[in-house]
Amino acid sequence: MEYILKSAVVLASLYTLFYFFLKKETFHRFNRVCLIFTLMASLVLPMVHITVSQPTAVNQAVMASTTYVTALPTIVVTPKTKAPLLTWNDVLAYIYWIGLCIMLLYLALQIVQTYLLIKGGLRHTDEFGNTVILKDDVKSPFSIFHYIVMSVEDYEKHRRNILTHEQEHIRMCHSYDLLLLEIVKVLQWFNPFVWFLENDLKALHEYQADEAVINQGIDAKQYQQLLVVKAVGNRLQPFANNLRRGSLKKRIIMMYQKKSNRWMMLKALFIIPMTCFAIYAFANSEANEQVPKVKKTVAAQQEKTTPDTLQNKTTSDAQQMKTVTVVTKCNKEILTGTTSKEKAEQMKKDIEAKFGDNVTVSLTDVDPNDSIVNRPSKLAQYPGGYEAAYQFMSQILKYPQIALEHGIQGRVSVQFVVNKDGSVCDVTVVSNNANSNVEVRDVEGEKEEGAEYITLSELNSARKALEEEAIRVVKAMPKWEPAEQDGKKVRSRFMLPMSFRLN
Repeated sequence: MEYILKSAVVLASLYTLFYFFLKKETFHRFNRVCLIFTLMASLVLPMVHITVSQPTAVNQAVMASTTYVTALPTIVVTPKTKAPLLTWNDVLAYIYWIGLCIMLLYLALQIVQTYLLIKGGLRHTDEFGNTVILKDDVKSPFSIFHYIVMSVEDYEKHRRNILTHEQEHIRMCHSYDLLLLEIVKVLQWFNPFVWFLENDLKALHEYQADEAVINQGIDAKQYQQLLVVKAVGNRLQPFANNLRRGSLKKRIIMMYQKKSNRWMMLKALFIIPMTCFAIYAFANSEANEQVPKVKKTVAAQQEKTTPDTLQNKTTSDAQQMKTVTVVTKCNKEILTGTTSKEKAEQMKKDIEAKFGDNVTVSLTDVDPNDSIVNRPSKLAQYPGGYEAAYQFMSQILKYPQIALEHGIQGRVSVQFVVNKDGSVCDVTVVSNNANSNVEVRDVEGEKEEGAEYITLSELNSARKALEEEAIRVVKAMPKWEPAEQDGKKVRSRFMLPMSFRLN
């Protein structure tokens, strides 16, 4: 999703420049190049990576909305309603993929329909090597790649006008523009700017073809009458250039419009700084670039220091084991596993010497047989999936009465560990921002009758009740399917935010 969002931002930015600076100019060929560049840039620029000292605001915003978080989605607890099974990110992702599938299906149907239209009929080759197909059921002529399709009647009455128009479409490879456009439309179907760009690009195709017809010496009024007659025709195809495509009024006006001054093309130079800004906005910070380097160093150090087997360690040896944890500047944690105390300290020195302030290395005492793997190759799963877990919790969750009475609401985040046997343990509250919607006073003695405030002790009691309820629900969960690393069952840690809301 990160790539799609960046692609949409690039296309919207570059098209906005085109709309304000070039759309009204008569540089049909130049404007077409600008729109094709916009489509190509939207596909390519998000894949261009440069490194800057600090992460940019745009990149941080995109990463925040697309980066996978190992914590579970928030479960919402209210006095009356049950918890939702999906987060907004999940809903938006599902909507996007459903829309993409619909677009692909629609495109496939259009391709099949186009194939049926160019199949069969009377055929011959024109002087440019294009295949001219004559079919009685074609109401409006069109061209696609090197095929020109028209009715027998049009061929007999308007042959020169139509062939000149469609041959120009083929000569300028307009169908390839439309193919690229369809790819971007499928990926960015939600982006309104891609639909605006589609209208402008197809209009430019017609302006170019109309201009070629007039330059061939064909009478303009006669040609315009043909356009009016063909204003109602067969359904348009995705890669086809149709004689009737575009606004008829605009096309006729464009035939008589005075050519723009060529110096106006210089306005397109605004595309250069916008392109550079897009590359810079999506740049990776040096901290991000350190992550793969740290991983390689950690792997190399581990190869040297980690014992081949830990199962044969004695109890006294196990107490001397350490877990080496590396945290990069961009808060990406890398757990390296366990090794002996002496070798762990040496690993810490080596990593800090190589990466300096970009990483923080910590050593933690750990039982080698019970180490927690933060990012196992296979995550632990609740029986039936996360949705089943949320259904279970929503059925037993209760809003604490003391919190209801004092109007306390907020988020409580619970951390827990799933053991190798799937049992849940080490359930602790790591954060609690619940607070009151009325004034809180730190007073001693009894509260005045009818007072519109709560005491600090009442607030703390309600907050504690929320924590106890969150812990109770997590502890009540049945056994999970444990996580796995290298084919072996391991312990793993989860974070579950619970949002207690009164409304």
